[in-house]
Amino acid sequence: MACNSLYEGIEPFIITTPRLIVVPTPIAVSQKSYRSLYAALHADAGFCRMGFGPNFPVRHWDDEETREIIHTRDINRSWKRYAIGDFAVGLRQPDTPNDNLPQMSVFEGQDFETISGPDLQKLPSIEWVGYTGIRDACTTSLPPREPEDPALPPWQEMVEIRYGVSPDFWGRGLAREATEAVMKWSIQKRGVRRFIAETEGDNKRSGGLLQRIGFVRTETNYWKEPGEIEWELIVK
Repeated sequence: MACNSLYEGIEPFIITTPRLIVVPTPIAVSQKSYRSLYAALHADAGFCRMGFGPNFPVRHWDDEETREIIHTRDINRSWKRYAIGDFAVGLRQPDTPNDNLPQMSVFEGQDFETISGPDLQKLPSIEWVGYTGIRDACTTSLPPREPEDPALPPWQEMVEIRYGVSPDFWGRGLAREATEAVMKWSIQKRGVRRFIAETEGDNKRSGGLLQRIGFVRTETNYWKEPGEIEWELIVK
């Protein structure tokens, strides 16, 4: 599959970190191995309980359903609107070029093919471990606003982060490594000024991750969900 562009005006790119390769889902959705991982995560009761709460049922999607869900929920609602969205997260391969930016490097233009291979030939061999992403919360996850609700800031200050890593890889710091890289990219390339997030009240793992990244608890109540905790990180 050739990848000359993600969408009009969005050139293909890949992010690397010391341990990870982070691929925008408009590219990664072409990989059956990633679709399989994405479906497996949402069929895992422990993953769903940790990430979405005790009332979120597991899903059992076939390959075409998984592809359609990624397109509908992420690509169409986020990437096509604001050129931000989810990223597939895989383990960095031994032959991935070293660079001078060990925390985060972006390969685009002619360098993109160095990582992806001609026609994305290197991507099928990647071991995918999860996903991370950023999205405009106003148009993706927040409930409808009521007339008495205060006005919301511009989308660059309402960027929600999300992440999910296979339980097989929990406890290795991969979610933090991938999420911080995507946040840094979005600040540099998309002008994001503030990040927000919400967690289940008893989800200590996600709350701890957000605190380590630099988030602080807020009383914003954007999601209007009793028992959930809301967070923010203001870019300095």
